[in-house]
Amino acid sequence: MASVYCNAAFNYFDEQGLVTHELPILNAREADCQWQTCGFERIHLPSAVHDWQDAAEVEKVHYDEITAYAKQRTGAHSVLFYPATLRSPAALKQSADFGPIQFVHSDYTESYRQIIGNADHPYHHILQPSMARAGVSAEVIRSASRVVTLQFWRNTGPTDADYPLAVCDARSVSRDELLPITVETYGGVPTGFDSFAVRSSEQVRQHKWYTYPQLQRDEVLMFRAFDSALAENGGTFWTPHSAFKDPVVAQPQPRCSVEMRAICLIGS
Repeated sequence: MASVYCNAAFNYFDEQGLVTHELPILNAREADCQWQTCGFERIHLPSAVHDWQDAAEVEKVHYDEITAYAKQRTGAHSVLFYPATLRSPAALKQSADFGPIQFVHSDYTESYRQIIGNADHPYHHILQPSMARAGVSAEVIRSASRVVTLQFWRNTGPTDADYPLAVCDARSVSRDELLPITVETYGGVPTGFDSFAVRSSEQVRQHKWYTYPQLQRDEVLMFRAFDSALAENGGTFWTPHSAFKDPVVAQPQPRCSVEMRAICLIGS
């Protein structure tokens, strides 16, 4: 049984805007969490990247590292990427989108598979460099028998970050709590994809929140963002998550992190 790491504020949605709920966060290091069941897990994944604030180096080196790992875990024949998201004080100066996201959300809805296979959709155009790198066409995406998207979240700054990430056991959140919202642009780039915000209600008291305290650089929080097999049969394919202000650390430092969204194409 995992102990309570802290109590923290989470921002949920309702018709008037954000509503804050104070909720306990459990210490995931004391729990047996697996991405296929609760939606997330901690993995050990060292990297050869030297400068985590250099997007070009991250994409050149880390794409291959994540590709190899994702293929091993999912059986995918190809792995595509949304461009790496680097969050830091410097990135925040470029766009407010690159600060820690402080509301409860899950990245993709049931429409995600259609979006990535639609050659006319803005999101598909974002994937083009990755598709060219992997030798994957739109037809290959559409013909995959299953699409699984995994997020790889790595803390690249101080371990005592001010706004680390918390993830919610996907099984504790029902579909009727999820509110689709359209992300028209992100970081100034047209995207046009649908994401889930999570509604404010009495049900949030049943949500089981976890965090991995003081994540080291060779540790990665991996969580499920989408699974077409689950989406098609009404299963739980979402994993709500949010940054939270950590009340435990005495001298918190500004968060620096890298997020990689690996789109795993399985079968044909």
